[in-house]
Amino acid sequence: MARFKIDVAFINRENEMAELSNYLEGRPNAILFLYGPKSSGKTTLMYRLFEQMEAEKRYEINFLNLRKVFLTSYDDFIEVFFKSSNSEKGLKTGTKRQYSLFGLFKLDAFTEKMLKKRQEDPFLIMEREFQRLVKKGIRPVVIIDEFHKLDGLYLPDKQKRLMVELMNFFVAMTKESHLCHVIIASSDAFFIEQVYVDSKLRKTSEFMKLDYLEKEDAFVWLRDIKKYNQVQEYTLDEKQIKIIWETVGGSAWEIHYILGKLFQYPLDAVISKIKREKVAMISDWAFNDEARNGLLRHFRKQPIRKLVELAGTDKAIMGQAVKDNILFYDPVDGIYGIQGKSLEWGIRGYFEEMKMLRGQ
Repeated sequence: MARFKIDVAFINRENEMAELSNYLEGRPNAILFLYGPKSSGKTTLMYRLFEQMEAEKRYEINFLNLRKVFLTSYDDFIEVFFKSSNSEKGLKTGTKRQYSLFGLFKLDAFTEKMLKKRQEDPFLIMEREFQRLVKKGIRPVVIIDEFHKLDGLYLPDKQKRLMVELMNFFVAMTKESHLCHVIIASSDAFFIEQVYVDSKLRKTSEFMKLDYLEKEDAFVWLRDIKKYNQVQEYTLDEKQIKIIWETVGGSAWEIHYILGKLFQYPLDAVISKIKREKVAMISDWAFNDEARNGLLRHFRKQPIRKLVELAGTDKAIMGQAVKDNILFYDPVDGIYGIQGKSLEWGIRGYFEEMKMLRGQ
């Protein structure tokens, strides 16, 4: 097994794992949407859940991370969901060639051929697979990360959106037929909002928010990086831990980034680089745009505001800020916030630079 100077930590998500396990223990009755700000650990949580469930023979786990694939057409969807990984190396079994699984569902050569010719319904293929597993006493589970990447794709008739039809299919498989559990994760807050405000989907779905780590959890982690990250070369004192927390908060990815850089650079240099990068990011986003500058002033001193407090702000600008990962929007609570503590530094630093320039 390969050894690394630093490993990826999985910190205190017991409550979230318990909530996911509780969802899977019940009879399928709703789609579960997992959402949260950027770098809050959604994908890591999905992989951990997959690893935990994979060992349990009572589940059939079908896991797709759409961040890893290129999707521009309906044919891409078929390739990702159904194509076998070694179609050139099929194993001969009698007169049929059986292929190993690449996407979500196993196909024999004939069914794959019919599907690609559009003479077979992909939704019926999936339903038949769920029924087959349930009859064997196995619980099918579909987990799709970055589901919003399917947006913009259409069925072959060009009249129906693939994402909408797939969502309706998952409603039928969970709430109506009770055949399969479906967990959908997305970092696109407005995709989650579209689902949440859709009365049909809201009545057939559950929503679970994964937020950044709490301060206590982050401090426990950083006080023992030897245990959590297998780091042997250095330790952190309380002052350094506090500086990391004050810079990036509970963003697990950014904390891990800092820990990796400390093999080569002192902490103050790493922190300074992060802040400079965030100031540059905000400057690029708000450059010569008064509407964007006005929005940022709302968040300069108060990083989280309720939607009603921003009623006078241009919603189009707010939406663009969410799309550009400047703001995060929680559709369940109706609250906007900065995408991480490091961007708060970027906003403050940006206005400080603007003030200095005006002073000159």
